[in-house]
Amino acid sequence: MTKVVIPYEPQPRQILYHQTNDIDELLYGGAAGGGKSEATIWDALQYALEYPGSRQIIFRRTFPDLQRSIIARTIVAYPKELGKYNQSKHEWIFINDSVIELAYFDSDMHKANYAGAEYDVIRWEEVTHFEEGWYTFMLSRLRGSTPYPRYIKSTTNPGSVGHAWVKKRFIDIGEWEKVHHIHERDDEGGLLYHPDTGEPIISRRIFIPAKVQDNPALLQNDPNYIVRLMQLPEQERKQLLDGDWDTFAGQYFSEFSRALHVVEPFDIPRDWKRYRAMDEGYNDPFVCLWVALDPKGTAYLYREFVKSKLLTSEQVEMVRLNSGVEEYEYSVADTSFWNRAKTENVTPAEIFGNMGVPLIQAKKERVNGWKRLREWLHPVDTLDHVTGQMYKHVNLKIFNTCLKAIESIPSMVHDDKMVEDVAAHPLDHVPDALRYWCMSRPQNSGNERPWTAMPEEKSQKRFEDDEDDDASIQISGWGEW
Repeated sequence: MTKVVIPYEPQPRQILYHQTNDIDELLYGGAAGGGKSEATIWDALQYALEYPGSRQIIFRRTFPDLQRSIIARTIVAYPKELGKYNQSKHEWIFINDSVIELAYFDSDMHKANYAGAEYDVIRWEEVTHFEEGWYTFMLSRLRGSTPYPRYIKSTTNPGSVGHAWVKKRFIDIGEWEKVHHIHERDDEGGLLYHPDTGEPIISRRIFIPAKVQDNPALLQNDPNYIVRLMQLPEQERKQLLDGDWDTFAGQYFSEFSRALHVVEPFDIPRDWKRYRAMDEGYNDPFVCLWVALDPKGTAYLYREFVKSKLLTSEQVEMVRLNSGVEEYEYSVADTSFWNRAKTENVTPAEIFGNMGVPLIQAKKERVNGWKRLREWLHPVDTLDHVTGQMYKHVNLKIFNTCLKAIESIPSMVHDDKMVEDVAAHPLDHVPDALRYWCMSRPQNSGNERPWTAMPEEKSQKRFEDDEDDDASIQISGWGEW
């Protein structure tokens, strides 16, 4: 009997990655040096040997990347007694008829290569380098006639073209290292149900973070690697060393930090001033934000409502329903609420006012508005007079229940032509509403009011506008994973 020793000793984070298989989609990594590629190739080998005749595929964005990271590494690492590499087909064929394809995917044209394909496991290396449509298309290729477990396992660092969709799909769904059951939606946002049973279509997703500190073997062999990461420019350092998903190239609000700006909800004291800010929409979402200001001038975004396809009267009802018996200093809204349609004799602002929600017009200077919002987000070094320690303080904090705000603010990017402006973005409606509120307030003032109009006068107030296995082989070395 030939004894084959697997030359791999996984680190604790890699073991968690290997053991997490009761899922549909998994993302591993988030920083450089976490052992992502090693975990991928050995996880693929383990699956291939455990499930005879199985078929997997490992993707990189370009062939040079594939050649350097996956092909070269597997040729060196995989024991030759277990299988052989077909250089013309770029695939490993093992003694139990399992196959691991090694491929690249860099355009929509490559979809045709997989029109009739079937895979048990699909693996994306550096998944943020791929477009979302390619990923979702390959989901449909996850199929087969055997009872084998089927799933997608991906690895990545933050950044690149797919940063936003990967962040939304894995990072923002909830607590990390926990499997989340996600009710799937179609491309228009509608919830999906099984056509036969009527049951919701659910996907199980998990994000397992790993940093260079989680890979002591690498640091032992190359102790200066972490030093080189520390020497990177701030944005790259946050991504590659810290695994920070809230920063990326071209990001407008780079000061946004989940650790600083996102807080646990609490009961807002009754004596704090409260405000509402709204952005109009029908096909685009209607947005209403609820903001409270504490006596020291720190603002808290404590509630949000974001929904498309609502009539104006329905928008008002949802605002009233979510507001309860709270009292507000004012409700500031996009100037489009005052536009009168040719077929209408009443404006949305008048409908809101008639239904008990008077509005005042926002000052819509975009660049100044974004600057003002940045001031509210900017971290300030502050002395704790009790402990004597310095800490970072921000004047705008967001309840962790305001998921759309947490997703959208760090997703904004600079406009290519007007770099001081925010580029058009599918998620910009929430930041727009928040900008309206910021422009209605003096910066960080807990006592001043922007005007002293009585409630019935507020709807008349207007800010200026602008333009807006082979049995004979014994395998060992898998350890406990």
